[in-house]
Amino acid sequence: MRDYEAMWEAAGGRVSAAVGAATAVAVLGDDPAATGAVALGIGRIHARDRRVFLFDLLGGTQGLVPYVDEDDSPGVSDMVHYGISLGRTARPQSGTPNLFIVPGGAESPLSEAVLTDRWWDVIIEQVRRSNALLLIAAPSMVPGMREMVSHLNGVLLVGEAVAPTPFIPVLAEVRAAATVRTQITPPGTARSVERSPQRRRWPLAVAVSAIALATVAALTAPRWRPLLSGGGEGEPASDVSVALPPIPPPPASRSLGDSTAAAFSVELLFTNSSEDALQYLAQALDSVPAATFSILSRGPEGDLWYRLLAGGFPDSTSADAYLARLRFGGRLTAGAGAVTRTPFALLLDSASSDALARVRVSAYRGRGIPAYVLRDSVPVWRVYAGAFSTEDDGLLLKQHLDSLNIQSALVMRAGSTP
Repeated sequence: MRDYEAMWEAAGGRVSAAVGAATAVAVLGDDPAATGAVALGIGRIHARDRRVFLFDLLGGTQGLVPYVDEDDSPGVSDMVHYGISLGRTARPQSGTPNLFIVPGGAESPLSEAVLTDRWWDVIIEQVRRSNALLLIAAPSMVPGMREMVSHLNGVLLVGEAVAPTPFIPVLAEVRAAATVRTQITPPGTARSVERSPQRRRWPLAVAVSAIALATVAALTAPRWRPLLSGGGEGEPASDVSVALPPIPPPPASRSLGDSTAAAFSVELLFTNSSEDALQYLAQALDSVPAATFSILSRGPEGDLWYRLLAGGFPDSTSADAYLARLRFGGRLTAGAGAVTRTPFALLLDSASSDALARVRVSAYRGRGIPAYVLRDSVPVWRVYAGAFSTEDDGLLLKQHLDSLNIQSALVMRAGSTP
């Protein structure tokens, strides 16, 4: 019991203090149990004052959360590959307000494609703007790890782990249950690390101590629970929402996977009534592909108008053919409608099947959001809202989504109707 309390005081106090006001920190180790224990300890203490998002990159059955079906538990890899929001992946931890764990995802979060993606810049900026903390629990020696940690404020080393690059600040080291060393290494300063000729795993005794940590924690829970929950001197922070400021839009030229551009739509009508626009979408859900609207400000007094659009076509020829079918079938009168170039849209979500995508579209439309789905060649079903000729045309709908606390990102449309 004393050994556990000593380690907790060190890891939860001195190590947590080393994190300070950082935005993004990696906890790197060579033993998943010990790495997870230290990451959770730091997360619980910082969750007293701000939201903490703990990304579990430990992998497999050794992670912080058990594996469940990918459709029910998207994670880091799904966020990187498919644009799924942090709000959908973060799992609140009972008994610890403001602490959220994000699992690894359907695919390995330790692949180089995930670790080297520019998405890390986007999510870290999102966390920074919300004054939250991002903790990443991961093994230290993985290809691509040095690129990932280069985006962070620093790393914490557990066990025999070494920093994947000498140019990252090492905030603290937890080398054994009773040995904690904190230090601040300026960026760009190389650390001298003693290593044996052949790297060994963490000594068995320390590994056993790490495993015993969980058992002792359960037995002594009544004594340390007030510390974890922030009780005693003050109440824990009450803001348990995972909602963050909108993700900064990625460059418009960035492609979304192996996809076909959907740069053209058919303009159906204009209306200055939001009720009429939503009613039209409800009626057109099954008969008009990718029906949506954008919000435009027109007239000297800036009246709002709703531009109803259909389809996501790769070229104007395909859009012209669809417009001709609408007129021939009586859906539009002769001369009504027009083909328009609309390469931009707001990305809301993604799904791994058409059925799941339709469920999500229905949920968004139930909240008055003009959502629709396009399927690309990966295949991934992406849920969008709106279609815009310019990036500025998307601002009013983006502001509306922000007011509803719905995350979105302005992107180039890609895919075709399922």
